[in-house]
Amino acid sequence: MTKLICFDALCDAIREAERAQTKYRQASCALARVRAKLDRAVEQAYEQQSFAPLGNLFDEEEAALAVCERAKAQLTSAQKRWRNMGAALAYEKELMLAGRWSRKRLN
Repeated sequence: MTKLICFDALCDAIREAERAQTKYRQASCALARVRAKLDRAVEQAYEQQSFAPLGNLFDEEEAALAVCERAKAQLTSAQKRWRNMGAALAYEKELMLAGRWSRKRLN
């Protein structure tokens, strides 16, 4: 028997994609804040000719960038799952309308 897509699974995929999008936006904003802070610190360090305090900020930026990249990868994966499930559901609907499967076997 062919497995069919259920609407609950599709809704779960949509919610997962929305959560991943929210996490990515938050990570992106956090990275932007760190980079703005780093830019200000670089300007100040250049004026004072003292670059020692910048090391921690570069580490902070690197960590924020890693979080942002992971969030982006999760978003891409969630969106791909959502698209694939939507395509499968559309294909099932097309087959149903063509009369291949009975309406009782579909969602």
